[in-house]
Amino acid sequence: MTKHIPTAPLRHNLRMNSVLNSTIAGVVAPIDTPTLEVAVDTAPEFQVAVTPMDHVLTLLAANNVLMQSLQENAKGVTDAITHLKNGLDLSNKTNEFLKNSVLQLMTENAKIKKAMTSQNSVMPSAQLINSYIKKLNFVSTDPLKVAENNNRSAWSMTGTYGDKYNKTLALALFKYLRPQRCCTNVSKSVIMNIIKNHYQNQVRVFQTSAEKIMARNKAGRRRNREKTLLDRRIITYQTYTEAIHEGMNRYDCRNILSIDVMSDGESDGDNKVRAYRPSWRTDELQTFISTINELTVIHLKKNSESLKKCISYEKEVSIPENLAVTLPDWCFSK
Repeated sequence: MTKHIPTAPLRHNLRMNSVLNSTIAGVVAPIDTPTLEVAVDTAPEFQVAVTPMDHVLTLLAANNVLMQSLQENAKGVTDAITHLKNGLDLSNKTNEFLKNSVLQLMTENAKIKKAMTSQNSVMPSAQLINSYIKKLNFVSTDPLKVAENNNRSAWSMTGTYGDKYNKTLALALFKYLRPQRCCTNVSKSVIMNIIKNHYQNQVRVFQTSAEKIMARNKAGRRRNREKTLLDRRIITYQTYTEAIHEGMNRYDCRNILSIDVMSDGESDGDNKVRAYRPSWRTDELQTFISTINELTVIHLKKNSESLKKCISYEKEVSIPENLAVTLPDWCFSK
């Protein structure tokens, strides 16, 4: 009968583990103690052997990850440097552009200032001419001023600028203007052109009849009155827009307020105006304009006395071809 020897309990050999670890690290530790071989009847144990090559591969993999991270960081730094360089280049170009713009503005400003100085030096000479040459149609309640104006030399209106008399007067006027401070830096040709222009203006005034002057002044006053009336009507419309729309039952009235649609008028004296109603205008459009006029008087209150009384009458007039605004259909008579 064979005697069974029980299996000894498993104990970790600390020294053997140290040897294995040293072997993995690539260092073989010397062993003093002889190894005893003991026949043990035990089940086999399976352990994963870690070779030095596996350890090296693990370190290489970690190193690759670290190198990739460093490369990405380096790329980010490179991009930041490139962006900064581009920004600096753009800033330098902007500064250069601003510098050139400022220099250009300074140059243009100097030219404008020089031109204005030259112009200012020439303009007073026109006033001097008016103080030297007799004024046409001069009217004053001061007899001394009238006598002073009559004693001045005058252009001959019956001839031309090249006539002997006018040429002599032009040279005398030049000698009077030349030493004046305003003409110090002005050439002779410029002064002579100013003198000639003064003569031509006097001729135009002389050739314009009193009737034409009155007609021109009358037309100017009418244009000013039309502009003033238009401005007042627009303010009134903006103030009473809802009331006007509800009263007219129309909501497309804005374009009606224009000078082209307003009545043309002729002054009739005694603070009255004869204003005709064009035949192409409908009764509804006329009602709209009359409503605006009544509201304008209410809006102006005490200032409404400045509005002249209007005497209306109808006049056969075709629709203006160059009407500046587009009117709704209800404004035109059929």
